[in-house]
Amino acid sequence: MENTILQVKDLGLTYYGGYDVVGDVDFELCEGEKLCVFGGQNQGKTSLLRALAGLEDYSGSITLCGKELRDIPVEQRPITYSFDDSSLMPRQTVLKNIVRPLVLRDCDDAYIAARLGYVGKLFGIDDLLNVKVRELTEVQACRVLLARIFVRESKLYLLDNVFGKIDYSVRRMLFGLLYQAVADIDAAVIYATDRIIEASTLGDRIAVIQGGRIEQIDDYYHLYKDPRSMAVLRGIDENIGLVHGCLKQRNDGYAVKMYDGEEVRVSSPPIAENYVNKMVSACVYPSDVKATASETGLWKVIAIVSTKDGNIAVFKRDENMVCAAAGKLKRGDYADVRIEKTGNCFDKLSERKINSDINYIEK
Repeated sequence: MENTILQVKDLGLTYYGGYDVVGDVDFELCEGEKLCVFGGQNQGKTSLLRALAGLEDYSGSITLCGKELRDIPVEQRPITYSFDDSSLMPRQTVLKNIVRPLVLRDCDDAYIAARLGYVGKLFGIDDLLNVKVRELTEVQACRVLLARIFVRESKLYLLDNVFGKIDYSVRRMLFGLLYQAVADIDAAVIYATDRIIEASTLGDRIAVIQGGRIEQIDDYYHLYKDPRSMAVLRGIDENIGLVHGCLKQRNDGYAVKMYDGEEVRVSSPPIAENYVNKMVSACVYPSDVKATASETGLWKVIAIVSTKDGNIAVFKRDENMVCAAAGKLKRGDYADVRIEKTGNCFDKLSERKINSDINYIEK
């Protein structure tokens, strides 16, 4: 990559007792690029960011600005690392909390005043500078945390789920402030979150992490349309369905033959021929599903989900589950469901995408 600021190679992190929390992580980050690390709880997001900040003993290599991170003294690392508002000092004033990173680096008074003016205006905290942190509301404390993060000019910002404890409605407003701040700087940013809407909004790319391993790094569109594993599929959009059956080869390509004999055309990229006549799982997008209410239908509506594009009905039949526009359907109704095509197919055992690079695993 051109203008690479961070290069991570074979990164691993093992805690006491030999427990691997991060493993085989490889990626590069360019100057000014915004990368979101997305995953559920206890999947390795915090451990990964702590390793990137040099706060944990790691294996492999982390190259920052052309130098191995281990060889850069802590006080000289151009990194800002932050987590939630518990990192603030409650007995100190807002002013002392914000300027602390600059004071510790012996910045001159003029620079401190300039940076304080910048973050004070950006996050609307000018009138809170003399208030102690313990007297702040939850929202005010988060604004102060954001100010302290961005008061220091860094080459790389590592932000670990900074709004993790905040109510969703408040979090949306604060995330807007974070987005504005990130858009206003030229530095690289790695933001860890368990919210896909935040990852897709903030990140130029998204790294999906599960069990301490990076499943896939790509922009949201390619993660949605070409997931490499079912873990990526589940995380990106819960409204993407899955059908299971036997992979068949036809004159017009491939199809998944479900247990009732119905065949659904596969529209994904080329599939390994050694998976023909084997059991697979295939993803199904709501746009490829048509449903009509029918008392004799075999698909049951088990939920109605509200989305920005309207209500989505979740249909279940045996172990198959798909989604489609709800229309007038309601929970408990039965429907006839027609699946136009499927997307990627996955090996049922490994849950990895089927392509020419992998072989069938006998169960």
